[in-house]
Amino acid sequence: MKVKKVNPFLIAVIILVLTLATYLFVTSQNSDARLPIVKAAPDFTLQQLDGSNFELKENLGKIMLIEFMFTSCPDICPATTYNMVLLQDELKKQESFGSKVQLVAITFDPHTDTPEVFQSYAQRMGIDQSGWRLLRGDEAYTIEKAKEYGIGIQKLDDNQFVHTVTSLMLVDAKQQIRKVYRMGGEMDNTLILKDINTLLKEKT
Repeated sequence: MKVKKVNPFLIAVIILVLTLATYLFVTSQNSDARLPIVKAAPDFTLQQLDGSNFELKENLGKIMLIEFMFTSCPDICPATTYNMVLLQDELKKQESFGSKVQLVAITFDPHTDTPEVFQSYAQRMGIDQSGWRLLRGDEAYTIEKAKEYGIGIQKLDDNQFVHTVTSLMLVDAKQQIRKVYRMGGEMDNTLILKDINTLLKEKT
């Protein structure tokens, strides 16, 4: 039986196509791995629970996951904080909590969220304040700053609030917003941790 000779040109074309396909795949994977820059994180000055001022620029060099919230929120905010505490525990395991990654909760309801109320909320939720910033300030100022971050907030007649559910921001070490997440039960902690670790690798 005569074996048909394979055309060397055809083999070369196949090898070229496979090489090109591999290159495009690897390139797309590397491109997807880098998180896009949304915009620079607007600076702010707010108060910590001990009354001292905190400016965003003080955290330059650290990755931050920032939550805009209020403690009397019945659903989305506590669910978000709960998920952030789970992330806190994972970050502790990889020894990046506090030193490299900081979690931030900013209340836009300072009249209700006094330092005592906010402190009680932190204890109830399991927040380890060694790696968190719990911040409050003038209501109008905080709401205006939230708007600069792209978050809509409306105060209702019963002194409750409604706000954009995409009120969770991932900020890199250069203080650029790199990702915006949905809050509450729709949070994907696996994805968020992956994104944080992507920024940690980028930082090094």
